[in-house]
Amino acid sequence: MWNKEFTDVQREFVRTATEEALAFAREQGIPAPDPVFRPEERDISSKRSEQRLVAEKTKEVWQQAKPFVTDTFYLKRADNSVIHENAFWEQHAYMGMRENMYAQSGQHSFFIDSQRDHTPSASNHRYQIGKLTVEETRSMLHETTRMLIARARHNSELVGKLWAAIDITKGNPWTGEIERDEDDNITEDWILGYKDGEVYYQWATIQIVGYDIPLVLDAIPVKRGMKRADIVDSLLENALDLVDDIELVMMDREFDNDGVKDACDKHGVYYLNGARKRQSERATCTRLRRAGKTVHIEEETVPDGPTRKRMFLPSSTDDPDAEDMEESSEPVKGSSDVREEMREDLAELGIDLNDDDDRRGFGPVIDDLREQEANEPTVGSDEDAQTYALFETNHPSVTLNDDDSEIERIHMVERMVRRYRHRWGIENGYKQIKTFRVRTTSKRHTYRFFNFVFACVLYNVWRLVDLLVKLATEGENTTYAPRVDANQFLTVAKKYYGLDPPD
Repeated sequence: MWNKEFTDVQREFVRTATEEALAFAREQGIPAPDPVFRPEERDISSKRSEQRLVAEKTKEVWQQAKPFVTDTFYLKRADNSVIHENAFWEQHAYMGMRENMYAQSGQHSFFIDSQRDHTPSASNHRYQIGKLTVEETRSMLHETTRMLIARARHNSELVGKLWAAIDITKGNPWTGEIERDEDDNITEDWILGYKDGEVYYQWATIQIVGYDIPLVLDAIPVKRGMKRADIVDSLLENALDLVDDIELVMMDREFDNDGVKDACDKHGVYYLNGARKRQSERATCTRLRRAGKTVHIEEETVPDGPTRKRMFLPSSTDDPDAEDMEESSEPVKGSSDVREEMREDLAELGIDLNDDDDRRGFGPVIDDLREQEANEPTVGSDEDAQTYALFETNHPSVTLNDDDSEIERIHMVERMVRRYRHRWGIENGYKQIKTFRVRTTSKRHTYRFFNFVFACVLYNVWRLVDLLVKLATEGENTTYAPRVDANQFLTVAKKYYGLDPPD
């Protein structure tokens, strides 16, 4: 729009006014973008010239952003070490930017491509990095992310109330030896089972979601026996040290326990979680269906925190958190199948339905059936449980007022639950982080955790590069979709990171 819609006079006026505003802002200590990140006067009328501009800006911004990585990472080595410390980070980034590369093969490739006379061997690389403790690795992620946040806020991002998501991801399936007890239970602290029957190393993260730059704020390895509440408490503590204005954190059903809610209350953060339906909740679904209710809200008052609400609402077929059937392996019937079966059952009773009755949801006939059902025991069928989704929140925008009509409650619940779709930003982040992670067969959990954290750092830098390229080429950040995709970032980063002359 800058080059296509604005005239020369308009562009000059905007440029002059902007420069004066930036100068005043800097005098007042207000973050303001640097010249390198301003829109350029370039002809981008063709697709090829636009791609060239994006590539050039990606390179330029990446070269300014890459010190964020090396400036905050360190190794615990002797003072007389021959190999420069940056060689380890360059080599690790080099391997992380190539698909399925391990340290053994990666160190040979890096030595060939690098201009350094001395590079780490594979065993030394793994050993030195593996010496870092979990807390030391988390601290390095913390400080790197702090620098990235400062840069993002320099360009008016990550301001105001923020949304975040917490979740757990896993590495590649572990196929090596596993220690078991006499009952064949896994005794490994860091190798955990999963619902697909495989075993994995797993890590939990907290990430910004919504329309802001989706940075990973913190990560922690998941240990056997670790409570979800402790994970949430630890992640929130570190994340809020970086951005103290997280208003809402979203989690899936795995985190639907009181300890997690207490942790959110402790840190003054509202939560919005999917929740599992146990027997009492399944019975509620049956009662709601029989009563013809669309939404239902239950409140729970707690002594030291906001009121907690449980929200039942119709489950959509595209619900990203659709609950797995645990008590039955039979497929859940669709609404059209259930309706057709009901028509047939009623026909056997001598009740014929015309098309108008069908379109009106079987009209008065269903009302009569519901009156009969009201006298039956409530057991909570699979079909009823699948009809409603269950969410929990302590956000004050959801209230239970007797004067509210059902339409008002529907709109209120809908507005709140609509935010939950942004939780999938963390799932999308995991897919990209996986492409940045160095592969390994090592059983050392500290080395594996570092691989994951370093991949998170590269992911964060990519998202910052993407943001700054948007600002440089378009003048604004209007969409969540990346302007610089991960493959393009990797192409540029592989070329300009890790191949610098010796320090």
